[in-house]
Amino acid sequence: MENRFLRLALLLAIIVTLLSYWNHGWVSYLKDFVVFIHEAGHAIATLISGGSVQMIELNGDEAGQTVASPTSGKSPFIFVVSAGYLGSCLAGGFLINRGFKGSLVRPTLLLLGGAVLLLTLNYTSSGGLAQRTGLLWGIFLLVSSFLPFGWDRLITVFLGTSVSLYSLYDLLDFTENVQNTDAGILAYWATGTSPGGSVPKSVLFLGYLIALLWSFFSVSIIFFSLKRAVVPRPVPDETPGFDEGPVVGLDNPFPGEVTPEVLEWFLSRGLDLNGKPLPPEFTNIERIDG
Repeated sequence: MENRFLRLALLLAIIVTLLSYWNHGWVSYLKDFVVFIHEAGHAIATLISGGSVQMIELNGDEAGQTVASPTSGKSPFIFVVSAGYLGSCLAGGFLINRGFKGSLVRPTLLLLGGAVLLLTLNYTSSGGLAQRTGLLWGIFLLVSSFLPFGWDRLITVFLGTSVSLYSLYDLLDFTENVQNTDAGILAYWATGTSPGGSVPKSVLFLGYLIALLWSFFSVSIIFFSLKRAVVPRPVPDETPGFDEGPVVGLDNPFPGEVTPEVLEWFLSRGLDLNGKPLPPEFTNIERIDG
């Protein structure tokens, strides 16, 4: 119970700290990292689906873009476009989960840091913001994985909370100009229209519908990640049940509640409480009747 409250307190402390310094300069580095993770989601989804990635760019105004060529077909395109928001929430939720559980923390940081560095070296322009961000955070993640136990978990939870919080905050863009978001891109593609001029009502309606669906999945991913990490699992009752019978051994031959009459009955027949013959040293002991 105590651990659960400590975890919730730590999570709330991180959230309050981030919200309090949301517009501070140092938080901008976190925002660039989250935007990079968002664009990395598009890039990884493209590569998984068999497409090619040309460039990952960050614009410095909490925006970025991934220039990629998904394979032909409806499914790959939907998968690639959706992987930005959903991939960020999935990454954030997984980091929180691993950090709180304390298992596979080092492999998680190593894998994430290695992926960030590989994407940076292969798909960012030299000297650009995306390259600087990827190199900085990739090296930081690799170094963090070798920190003493405790610090690596704290960094994992902090980064996971930052990615998740910013990803949810980023979903608010849908309420302002949905046509310029990933949901708008998918809506334009689905309706067969091209951006430019006034936004068709069909694009707005479908864009908001897609944004609502992504929001539902994003919140669900983070909620279940937190639930599995923060809420403790019930501890099974290890007390032997009636059907199991008492556990008896030579080191503890007569455990549990045993009446003198029952004990006397077993000993008089040279048996232990499991019905097995007693060793000779027990049977040779003289009985003293009171």
